[in-house]
Amino acid sequence: MGMIKEKFQEVSDEFNQIAKGNISFFEAILPILIFLFLADIWSFRAAALLSILAGLFFTARNIARRGAVIYPLGGLLALIIAVFAVRMGGRAGNVLIPAVGTNGIVFLLCLTTLPVRRPFAAWTSYFTRHYPLSWYWHPMVRPAYSEVTFLWAAFFGIRLFMQILLLQSENSLQVLLFSFFSGWPAIAGLLAVSYLYGTWRLRDLGGPGVDEFRRGDPPPWKGQKKGF
Repeated sequence: MGMIKEKFQEVSDEFNQIAKGNISFFEAILPILIFLFLADIWSFRAAALLSILAGLFFTARNIARRGAVIYPLGGLLALIIAVFAVRMGGRAGNVLIPAVGTNGIVFLLCLTTLPVRRPFAAWTSYFTRHYPLSWYWHPMVRPAYSEVTFLWAAFFGIRLFMQILLLQSENSLQVLLFSFFSGWPAIAGLLAVSYLYGTWRLRDLGGPGVDEFRRGDPPPWKGQKKGF
């Protein structure tokens, strides 16, 4: 019971670190969700206008607060592309076109980094945690990141497949629900599973922890106790 509580707290701490950018992420997807919801119950023009105004508001607020604008600005650009795509094609599913592009890029990065033994999950960890890059390529560390990257490839591959299917959908509510539940809730679940599996796999491999690697400690190693 104590171990479960400790693991729960550990995952919670990881999400608190990620959640520093969670509001910005929410601001990126909220205008698109507003557009999808209002387009189904109101006019296309009103839905487009209000959702774009929401995107402009979030971007301007972050600029005024000197916060990160990449999420709301990226969301605004994606919304404009989506509104144009729906206007041209007339289908609610066209709003997923920007998501198909970004999801496809992540899927390809997962696939292409695995054969060269430089897994994408290791790069995301490196840019987040700034561990020594050579630590990730240690033969008793890298397999954990390769396996997590394979998991990511499966997740983003399935999501990409579903997005492509929904491109033909004319049901705004269906697209709205998929966009929401396959977004942050699904990503949060993926990150939790990745962290729990990754930290267990690092211990199972018996490789050096980051601090042991930095010091050049000889084996046997205690391994990475926390952080993936």
